[in-house]
Amino acid sequence: MIWYLAELLGFIKIDRNIKLEQYQNHPSYAGNFIRFGFDGIVGEYVSTVCQTFLFALILYFTLSCSSYYYFFKKNKQLYLPKLNAKFYIFYDIKWSIINMFFETFLVSIIRVAQPRFSIMYYNISDYGYWYIPISIILHVVYDETLTYWVHRWLHTYPYLYIKLHRIHHFSKDITPFSGFAFHPLDAFAQAVPLFTSCFLFPIHMNLFLFFGLCTTSWAISIHDNVPALPLKFLLYSTHHTIHHEPGLGGMKNFGKFTSIWDRIMGTYEEPDRINFGWNQQKQQLEKLKKLNDLYESILPSNLNKIKKNK
Repeated sequence: MIWYLAELLGFIKIDRNIKLEQYQNHPSYAGNFIRFGFDGIVGEYVSTVCQTFLFALILYFTLSCSSYYYFFKKNKQLYLPKLNAKFYIFYDIKWSIINMFFETFLVSIIRVAQPRFSIMYYNISDYGYWYIPISIILHVVYDETLTYWVHRWLHTYPYLYIKLHRIHHFSKDITPFSGFAFHPLDAFAQAVPLFTSCFLFPIHMNLFLFFGLCTTSWAISIHDNVPALPLKFLLYSTHHTIHHEPGLGGMKNFGKFTSIWDRIMGTYEEPDRINFGWNQQKQQLEKLKKLNDLYESILPSNLNKIKKNK
């Protein structure tokens, strides 16, 4: 809302009518999906709720079912032969649907507000191609920072963990179906950075949608227990497997996409000890050893301990 306040005070000028028209002409516009007879902004909101929920359902079941079939059924003996656990798949699906349904009402408020109060833009020519990588960096820094701390607080404060986050950690042995199994308020709190970066700095609508797709895909992939790309700049699946372990495992690896904040704050744990029998796992690590060693030299995994010893 910083830019909106600046706009109200006359420091910057944004033609909101043009922004609203661009928003309504964008392929992602949900305002005319299904209004149930409501007009104006109420109809737009109702329609956005319906479209968002339907799209979330399709995306969740497409990605989670595909991943589960590929890794846990068709190729289990290749990727996860040693994973013999009790999975709570129907529990995870139930909470995923509950989460998507109720979170949609909250998320849709922000979506309707974006063209009216944010500085999201729709034409690349508004800022030029040079600004795209800058906006990517700004968004990732903002998203990573807020998500790390929200996730950590959900584990740090017992009330928040018991009332909200424990639902997600009910499944100690995770599957792709666990990716959306959250209390709606928990999921919304961790989704706020994704939807609000456009209120702090300009971001292209297509880039915003791309980040949303990445977030959804990542949420599914980090619950499949298979480290297909063990690049330690990232927090990949076996990092998250550790995070779901009972006891102290839950106080490790809080980040979203990257391991940066975990390394800085001393909550990082190496994932190499997690191997459910995939023979190619060590070879994958060897292929990326130079890159991982370089990253380790720049931002050590025990950075917090090094600081304390100085």
